[in-house]
Amino acid sequence: MKPTHRADPPRFADWLLEWFCTPHLLEEVQGDLYERYQRDLRLVGEAQANRNYIRNVLRFFRPFALKRNPSDYPTPFLISPIMIRNYAKTSLRNLVKYKASTLINLFGLTLGVTACLVIYLITHYELSYDTFHPDSDRIYRLVGESQFNKTAEKHPVGFIPNAVPAAIRKEITGIGTVAAFHNIESEVLIPNGSEKPTKFEHRRHGVDNAEIVVVDPTYFDIFTYKWLAGNPKTALNDPFKLVLSERKARKYFGNLPIEQIMGKELIYQDSVHVHVAGIVQDWTQPTDLTFTDFISLATVRASQLKKGINLDQWDDNWSASQAFVKLPAGATPKQFTAQFQRFGKAHYPNEFKFAPALQPLADLHFDEDYQDNYTRKAHLPTLYGLMGVAVFILLIAAINFINLSTAQSAQRAKETGIRKVMGSSRASLIAQFLSETAFLTLVAVLISLLLVHPILSTFQSLTPKGLTFTLFSAQTGFFLLAVIVVTSLLSGLYPSFILSSYVPALTLKGQAGLAVGRKATLRKTLIVFQFTISLVFIIGTLIVERQLSYMRNKELGFNSDAIVSIRPPWGEKGKVLAQRIRSLSGVERVAMEWFPPMGQAFMVTKLKYQGKKQAVEMDVSAKIGDENFIPLYQLHLLAGRNYVKSDSLREIVINAHYAKALGFRQVNDALNKLIEFDGKKYPIVGVVADFHEQSFHEKMGPVFMGYMPHARNLGIKLSTKGKQMSELKTTLASIENEWKAVYPDNRFEYTFLDDSIAQLYEKEQKTSQLVHTATGIAILISCMGLFGLAMFTAEQRTKEIGVRKVLGASVASIVALLSTDFLKLVVIALVIASPIAWWAMNQWLNDFAYKIDIDWWIFALAGLLSVGIALFTVSFQSIKAALVNPVKSLRSE
Repeated sequence: MKPTHRADPPRFADWLLEWFCTPHLLEEVQGDLYERYQRDLRLVGEAQANRNYIRNVLRFFRPFALKRNPSDYPTPFLISPIMIRNYAKTSLRNLVKYKASTLINLFGLTLGVTACLVIYLITHYELSYDTFHPDSDRIYRLVGESQFNKTAEKHPVGFIPNAVPAAIRKEITGIGTVAAFHNIESEVLIPNGSEKPTKFEHRRHGVDNAEIVVVDPTYFDIFTYKWLAGNPKTALNDPFKLVLSERKARKYFGNLPIEQIMGKELIYQDSVHVHVAGIVQDWTQPTDLTFTDFISLATVRASQLKKGINLDQWDDNWSASQAFVKLPAGATPKQFTAQFQRFGKAHYPNEFKFAPALQPLADLHFDEDYQDNYTRKAHLPTLYGLMGVAVFILLIAAINFINLSTAQSAQRAKETGIRKVMGSSRASLIAQFLSETAFLTLVAVLISLLLVHPILSTFQSLTPKGLTFTLFSAQTGFFLLAVIVVTSLLSGLYPSFILSSYVPALTLKGQAGLAVGRKATLRKTLIVFQFTISLVFIIGTLIVERQLSYMRNKELGFNSDAIVSIRPPWGEKGKVLAQRIRSLSGVERVAMEWFPPMGQAFMVTKLKYQGKKQAVEMDVSAKIGDENFIPLYQLHLLAGRNYVKSDSLREIVINAHYAKALGFRQVNDALNKLIEFDGKKYPIVGVVADFHEQSFHEKMGPVFMGYMPHARNLGIKLSTKGKQMSELKTTLASIENEWKAVYPDNRFEYTFLDDSIAQLYEKEQKTSQLVHTATGIAILISCMGLFGLAMFTAEQRTKEIGVRKVLGASVASIVALLSTDFLKLVVIALVIASPIAWWAMNQWLNDFAYKIDIDWWIFALAGLLSVGIALFTVSFQSIKAALVNPVKSLRSE
């Protein structure tokens, strides 16, 4: 038997009565009218009962019933100390009394608040990058748009030709302050008299931040540092001068007083001797400008740095070449657009085009269109998605609170009636119920604070490097206060209004109220909402996992198994090391190369082919390696042969995509044709099958391979046939020994190619882990709410279950009876969640050039999973209720 549905009297009539009737008469008058309404319902039907109710309300519009001055019936101020103490006492008493719902709500709120707090810390940290600079809204990075020829695509570039910053400073009117800088990589030597110099290793690529730069003196006019020593106006005006950050000065010179560090000599790139001319305090806020060693730009022309940094270069751009601009106050980037266009046309009249532009400093940490070699890009949509996840998780927890509180309302109706009879106003009752929610939320926040540190440590791989949690910060305090207020209102406001609206005359007679049907509908709606969110997460998890599996298992076009990359220092010793490693028993093959076939580092250059009708010139990716490169990576030769051993570039191999782009119908047709590179022509001697050289976000493009000098990196194929992991470790140890024999003063580092490729999908891996975590939390909170509701439903229907069992109902039929209603809601949630999840995941997959299809069975599987989870959650209470002795059930009421 389902609970009897009660019709409600016209709401506007109730509002009218509550508005004009004086408070001390309202409860009695309203209770009488409700009783009469119930009688009319039975006797004359709902329509006539409604009319009678309205008429009866209007009859009470008399002078004695009009509102009186509230001071006639004084009540304590709602936030007086006495009332607050009373709220706290009654809240604690009620929370203890209803242990099951309290624990469920506390668990859900703790999960929700903890998720919100962790996500707030991550997003706040990422969004605060480089926001602390004075006049940051006037600071821009000089970027641009390049094009190799008229037919080539235009590319946004975050770096500029070396000669551009100085020319812009002279030719662009009103541009303000311009500062160029260049990243360099170097070990640092500190002379130690007649002893061996003290050496500091260069940074670990992909792990450590960029630290060494060659900068214009104006860099310190744009970015403000606190100077601990030296003159910011003159420190970098001369060649061979250096400014250090305090942290780096301590690293190099220990606890030597700062005054004594001034003038000390350091050596970069083996022969560039510089002297300390200033020390600045490190920034403590998040920044992408993590530089600590500032060498004066004048050093370039006066040292061997000019071999790597050509300050007069106009026709090429490298990621190390950067510049920042600080516009005058009131100036906008738009007013320089015309001047930049004229600048581009004046300096780039030939095929290579470059047009300068300005990128706001605020975009530096997020805009992936402008790549560089020192910033870590954060994915802004992911951050916004995280904020949405936090809101949804907290919302799910709040819904649990609302559902359980309204389900509990019947049990608390008598309490409400007694309080009203004893003189409590509706406002004081609302305050009391809200205080219970606020108290529970406060406890959840306190537990969350204890959990934050362990969670940040556990999920360290998902959080940005440098993120810490400081409890006693104003920002964290404001956030937690906002969470307490919002969560308390979100969770407690509606149940408070419901509980405080009960009429004492009815509740004291055992009637829980008139809005049973309305409350049940609301609870069902909220359950559907909860499971809709959970299902979106489940579908998202399935699709993200499928895409990651697709990327892990798809054929890349080359072999990456058991291949190790090492990076020797510059010089000829690399060939010696390669020869020594080749002689090791556990090594199959060694290739000297610039980069492996696939990875984060790659180089694109311009190649030209003179066809029969016209020349074809395009950007082509260069894979530079010796004659072992193609065999080591097992690239599949479709035509021709591998290039032969040589000391310089003499012949090249291209991929099938490039052969097709050149107009050859058959790959064999490309053999022996001449390709022009850097003013010289080289024959094509082979064509390999296409292979992936970048992540699956990018399509496979034209590639050429050949050997050039300066290919110093080593790709090493380890022998794995019939060998155990311990033997591979022995081989790696042997390689390290050979390294130490050749480079005794250098640190040995290696990376497996598979790991390097996996780093290409770091963002997707993090997304997957975040979606997994959010899914788990959402499902857990939803199921806890469902569990609580199932428990209350079983309690409310105890007598009905007892009657059914006496009449012969089986346990299975009773379980089905109690579970069916909940399962229907889950099915409705699946129908709503499916299009939402499809749209969201389709947007995510659009970023991939190679991706999976979103199949229908994913939604079916998600539905089955959610039904299974819901059934598992509800069945425990259903079975428990069905197994109760009917004698006890019938005695329960």
